[in-house]
Amino acid sequence: MKLLASDFDNTLLFHNQMKDDDVNRIKQFQKDGNLFGVCTGRSFKGIDKASQPYQLNYDFYILLSGAYILNKQKEIIFEKQIPMNLVIEIFDYSNHQEASVVYQNEMYIVTSKKEHDYFGIYLESFKQLQTDSVSAFSFHFKKDEIKKATKLTQMINKKYGHMIEAFQNNEHIDLAPKGCSKGNGIKIIKDYFQIDDQDIYAIGDSTNDLPMLDVVKNSYTFTYAKQNVQKHANHIVESLADCIQDIEKYK
Repeated sequence: MKLLASDFDNTLLFHNQMKDDDVNRIKQFQKDGNLFGVCTGRSFKGIDKASQPYQLNYDFYILLSGAYILNKQKEIIFEKQIPMNLVIEIFDYSNHQEASVVYQNEMYIVTSKKEHDYFGIYLESFKQLQTDSVSAFSFHFKKDEIKKATKLTQMINKKYGHMIEAFQNNEHIDLAPKGCSKGNGIKIIKDYFQIDDQDIYAIGDSTNDLPMLDVVKNSYTFTYAKQNVQKHANHIVESLADCIQDIEKYK
């Protein structure tokens, strides 16, 4: 039995659509007795809504950059939350850059410009949420502001790195509790399923996937991934379907 952990955006989902070849390969991979799951910064709601039209049933979910992990039955394997006072402090530190949090599986957004199509609820302030902690915290920039996202990621890790992990995903920044990452999520899933290292595979396309690619022996990325991402992968492929085809060579 082999296990493949896949990033979601720009790996499995492209412009809110999945490729038929990828979906068919995943289903056959599972039918052959293997395990397939997602490893993403998204929440469960974001994954479930996008996956329903394709009738994909994941064997595990590494969500919120490793801070929330579920099994096939959607039972919690691991969960760690971010203190709300830290969210507010970092949000202030960012000069109120557009941001979102996930609380009780719902996304809440604070922004000066309500121009994006989010699956969430707009707030005037995060202080409106009467809670001590949230499941996830993210910053959002425009597509042409990737350099700004990089700078803020570096600033957060430098000032708050002892309390939180900031991972850049193109124009977005996903924050997770200290010690949580996609890589740590893979380790938790490995122990949960009791699978040998040589039978674990991972694929992703962006810098926030590096902790995942670095922790597995069999790592994959794409021809369209940036050079710094390709350097962390053992194999470079055109698509997720090609990745699965390559894995199946080693039965």
